[in-house]
Amino acid sequence: MNIKICFFAGHKDLLKKDSLYHDVYNKCEELVKKEGVNCFWVGNYGNFDHLAAHIVNDLKIKYPHIKLELILPYVTQSISEYREIYYKKYDNILIADIPYTTPARFRILKCNQYMVNCSQFIIAYVNNSFGGAAKTLEYARRKKHIEIFNFGMLNI
Repeated sequence: MNIKICFFAGHKDLLKKDSLYHDVYNKCEELVKKEGVNCFWVGNYGNFDHLAAHIVNDLKIKYPHIKLELILPYVTQSISEYREIYYKKYDNILIADIPYTTPARFRILKCNQYMVNCSQFIIAYVNNSFGGAAKTLEYARRKKHIEIFNFGMLNI
């Protein structure tokens, strides 16, 4: 089976949460039906990540073949302690392939770059030009292989 990946990147704070749910759900469903996306990658660092995971889990009811994978820059204590809870929400928990020597303050950014490099699509929620989500979107825009859908207000 050919794996087609879409990953989510967005701010920890959300505006217009209700309409955002429906807009992102519809885009995810379109990607599953028209583009053959069968794997969604998400982080665990903010409200957009949690909303995205909720959306994909809702989609899995209709499309049970799709997978939701949590991608982390490093193993966290909460993942180790609450492993059973996480595996109820995610099909897999993966550690991004980034150098172990990456300084802690750059690990999330490097993890996001890893996800850009491995994905064919990104669904973003970026409203401002600063922070990790904006840097990830800027990085993705420099790549030729990835299609970007930003539901935020920023057009980098």
